[in-house]
Amino acid sequence: MDNGKGAGITSGDVKAQAREFGADLVNISSCEGYEKALPGCKPHDLVKDARSVVVFARRMPFGNATPRPSVGYLEFGYYGHEAWINKLSYRLALWLEDEGHMALPTPAGRDIPSLRILREGAEPEVFMQGSFDLRLAAVNAGMGEIGVNNNLITAEYGSRLRLGAVVTTAALEADPPQKYGVVPDFCVECGYKCIKPCPAGALPGDGAVDHYKCMVMYPQKVSSEKAVDVFKTRYGYPELQLAGRMMAFTENAPHICATCITLCPMDEARRVKEKANGGGGGQPLPVVP
Repeated sequence: MDNGKGAGITSGDVKAQAREFGADLVNISSCEGYEKALPGCKPHDLVKDARSVVVFARRMPFGNATPRPSVGYLEFGYYGHEAWINKLSYRLALWLEDEGHMALPTPAGRDIPSLRILREGAEPEVFMQGSFDLRLAAVNAGMGEIGVNNNLITAEYGSRLRLGAVVTTAALEADPPQKYGVVPDFCVECGYKCIKPCPAGALPGDGAVDHYKCMVMYPQKVSSEKAVDVFKTRYGYPELQLAGRMMAFTENAPHICATCITLCPMDEARRVKEKANGGGGGQPLPVVP
């Protein structure tokens, strides 16, 4: 589409616009480094002449990021939060389009076109695939690293955030990427505080997640045979139908657990900053048990 109208826009212009639309963090990656993305989920799969991926994050209020089920988390940390990000993605894509560049916003979450049952039996294994790997994009854009909780971890907000991205033909200066697929040093220093409290036992400690255990949440209380039968029925739709049902929450309820998000200590919000004299310090915010 590039018609030359916005040929002079810079990464700084795009980041400023994303922040104006409500992003708390904005980084940019090139379209390289997506070899680990699944087929159909690479930038060039989505936009043939893509040159850049704009990745942004919105933080969730610390008070809503609780490991216990809460209405506040579902709205301000999940369902409503992702709706805000989708609106941000939409507005930024239109802005880039008005500047003369093709731009494709990607869904903030729940964009699941398929669930594959890899193994049945006493210890089932399933794999859920999204339409675009936002976490890989964020790491490629240097926004953060993937922790042992399988979430993106940033210096500013830990894992207390949701991601969005726009794939575009605009040639933008990329931020230096982080390493993907390597357990970060800060997770080792932390002592893996998120692993044992996980009610599903879904975190093996290498940065991956057991999709089956995470989805059922309490695998020790659920018949694996019945669970797999439910998966076959619930996720046995053609790709676009399944993605539509998932994004509309008509086929599966929101995941109410946020233990791995809240227990990550890499979060500046755990310190209440003094505002009266502009100094630092303060008391640590509690972690809800």
